[in-house]
Amino acid sequence: MAAVAQPPAKPSGCSFHLAITDEDGKALPKAFVLVHGEHGINQQFTPDKNGQVKASLHAGMYDVFVSAMGFVPQAQILDLRSCKPVNVNLMLTIDSEHSDNDTN
Repeated sequence: MAAVAQPPAKPSGCSFHLAITDEDGKALPKAFVLVHGEHGINQQFTPDKNGQVKASLHAGMYDVFVSAMGFVPQAQILDLRSCKPVNVNLMLTIDSEHSDNDTN
């Protein structure tokens, strides 16, 4: 019986790494992270104590929404179509328009 070469296994997912900080570079571990995929898939992630999310998703296009109390929410497109690892650094800015310190 001849041995047949097997093609390399496809990765089970495409990795992405998200780092969330404030304007001073401090991690925001209590941020809310929602990833919405092109096929209607929604997935929520909880950042670790360093404000980071490391995950694996199917190849495709995604919208990433990040918010935290007192900060302006951010959104970014995540392109994992090539399945190459993607690193995203998001800096959230203080939401002075809606803060309790508003004197208007």
